[in-house]
Amino acid sequence: MRNRLTLLVLGLALHVGAQVSEGGLPPSFAPESAVFLAGKMPAPVVLPVLNVAQAWAEDDQNPGQNRFAAPVTADISLLNAGVWTTLPNGDQVWQCALRSAGALGLVLLFDEFQLAPGAQFFASSPNGQHIFGAYTTQSLTPSGKFLIGVVPGDVALLEYRLPAGSKAPGRIHLHRVDYAYDPNALKNGTPDDFGQSLPCNINVNCPLGANYQIEKKGVARILMVFENGSGWCSGSLVANTSGTFEPYFLTGHHCQLIGMNADFGLWRFDFDYEGAACPNPAVEPQPKSILGCQRIAYRQATDFMLLKISAIPTNFGLYFNGWSRDTSSNVLRTTFVHHPAGDVKKISQDTNKATIFNQSINWTAQYGITPPASHWRGVPDFGIFQPGSSGCPLFDIHKRIVGQLHGGSWNQMNPCLILNAYFGRFDLSWQQGPSADARLKDWLDPNLTNAITQNGYAQPVPAMFSVSGNVSTYTGEPIPSCKVFIGGGTSGYVYTDTLGNYLFPNIPAGGNYTLTPLRDTNDLNGVSTFDLVLISSHILGLQALDSPWKIIAADVNHNNSVTPFDIVEARKLILGIYQQIPNNAAWRFFPASTTFGNPQNPFASALPLESILITNLQGHFTAGSFKGVKVGDTNGSASAAD
Repeated sequence: MRNRLTLLVLGLALHVGAQVSEGGLPPSFAPESAVFLAGKMPAPVVLPVLNVAQAWAEDDQNPGQNRFAAPVTADISLLNAGVWTTLPNGDQVWQCALRSAGALGLVLLFDEFQLAPGAQFFASSPNGQHIFGAYTTQSLTPSGKFLIGVVPGDVALLEYRLPAGSKAPGRIHLHRVDYAYDPNALKNGTPDDFGQSLPCNINVNCPLGANYQIEKKGVARILMVFENGSGWCSGSLVANTSGTFEPYFLTGHHCQLIGMNADFGLWRFDFDYEGAACPNPAVEPQPKSILGCQRIAYRQATDFMLLKISAIPTNFGLYFNGWSRDTSSNVLRTTFVHHPAGDVKKISQDTNKATIFNQSINWTAQYGITPPASHWRGVPDFGIFQPGSSGCPLFDIHKRIVGQLHGGSWNQMNPCLILNAYFGRFDLSWQQGPSADARLKDWLDPNLTNAITQNGYAQPVPAMFSVSGNVSTYTGEPIPSCKVFIGGGTSGYVYTDTLGNYLFPNIPAGGNYTLTPLRDTNDLNGVSTFDLVLISSHILGLQALDSPWKIIAADVNHNNSVTPFDIVEARKLILGIYQQIPNNAAWRFFPASTTFGNPQNPFASALPLESILITNLQGHFTAGSFKGVKVGDTNGSASAAD
């Protein structure tokens, strides 16, 4: 804030939250696996230590950047670091710790992040107070890059859980860690910029924002990653004249100049990052985040940049804000919605008419000079702006975008008193650029309608259906607490209730899905020497097992036959040589509708699939029922509850 005319340059605050995350606990904190992983976390991999004095010196030479953190190199993968542990159910867990001594926080940047189907990745602080994940295949980006953080402190724990039977572990490579060195980077001990804007800001869900509850759903904060750090800006999804849902996002040109060499593949867009009511929230809200974008068009004169962000999940419920090229009476009152200092969403309003500023503006340093009449000027009567608000949309009285925030000035003794606010003009950004990559019309008017205005529209809400079923033994006894996975367009799992019933609510229509039960605990359940006798009698032809389910149970080593080797494996389990059956789960499940072509030898032809496939879901699916058999239990003595 050295000048009264102060560009909204962001402090490069390396604070990152979740992308698409399913929640949950890392394996070392989860009750079902923690006992097997106790003491297994290896000593931290020692990373370089940032030269903090040099970082401060660089910051003094670049006052427009004001970094909070700077990068150190890393080279950590599944192959060259960490340890693997196999859990009793066959899952494999990779654990790795890393440390950069003295850091106030760590941001983890991956140049390869390809997870195996069904796998989960977590990062956490050593005490487990800050957990990021679970990240799954649903979290992956088109670029293959990924970003996690800030993990407070100088140690971060990484854990990767690979499901039993996975054919390949995926590829994970951590190539950079950003080291937070400024105490303000983790103000109040929070791993983000939550709650750090000035109190004279107005939350978007206060009365001033009552008429902008639709438009706010298009506004997001941007976490921008550069070669030398990261920072915050704001911006909005923007509509096009075709009414399609191309994820174009409007922000400020100068946002890409805050750091060196923007890495657009790691820019993150946080929608719905707001308090539920007017007062500041006590607990940080969870945003709907999208990672990665492409730069489509930009121009310095009117300070606009159009991005195309990664695909928007169908259930986000966002809004594409409309726009106007009309410069007449629509700016009698203007409003802007923004994320000052990367904080929760705020709203500001100027009750007077915005005017065209007929002078050039010197933004200093790398930000250049913008020509006369290229910007709107206003002074908000309610609310303010701060670094981090840059790029936010300026709405006219019809709630259409007419510009985006470039910067301004405030009273040096009272930053809550705004003197000027300048917004690049949308109408000039529309067509003044010399080529498509320097103007908006080519992208927002693909059919060349030459429209003056375009109304906003909501992201379509897909039809949602439930998927349900029941899991029981082949004799009809309900199996409670059985994990059932759903994979495909949506991934996750639920547990059956005491009656063996399960339900996945709100599954998007039109998707293809796979249902798979898993029960892989207490392998000894129902297995006794009597089963050895029954299996032996079956093999010798003295007394054949009278059910295809019992024959499948007798196939202990899972080679689609019943031989003396199955007796050997079952005996090792009974004697305690095995704690779990190798190459087989404790239970096997088949769709309830399964019939065996040859009940006397179910292995005579290929066994039915042990999953249920759903193709093009178009209604509530209730046929997801399975029957299960306990491996090794040929007389039906196993307890379904164990």
